[in-house]
Amino acid sequence: MIGHGLFLQVGRASEIVIGDDTSINTGCHIVASESIKIGINVAIGEYVSIRDQEHRFTPKTGVRGQGFNVAPITIGDNVWIGRGVYIGPGSKIGSGTIIGANSVVRGNFPPGVLIAGAPAKVRRIIGPSGETRLPTEPGL
Repeated sequence: MIGHGLFLQVGRASEIVIGDDTSINTGCHIVASESIKIGINVAIGEYVSIRDQEHRFTPKTGVRGQGFNVAPITIGDNVWIGRGVYIGPGSKIGSGTIIGANSVVRGNFPPGVLIAGAPAKVRRIIGPSGETRLPTEPGL
């Protein structure tokens, strides 16, 4: 499923790979200067931005003409990405992870967790039957 107003942009030597049974909702932007790989059965909510590049910034000269920091993004299988999420360069999201709405994601996250916030952090661990626990609670 592809929602209305999906924006895809790739450079000449870049790639966007989208796995089977993935849904991308209305108003999403996916921009690859190098590589964005989205797994199988991923659900992407409305107005999500996934970008493997971001502007460099020097306060005395501003953002224009400063170039970009670029690093590939990998999103595992069976991930649920909530509405309004931003996923930045170099992010790696493990399979079975849930990303809460309006989160700002940068970095590596293990499989089977709920991450949320700005910046996103692991908030819960998701067990094999969908039960959750705090990261500090004993195992289920």
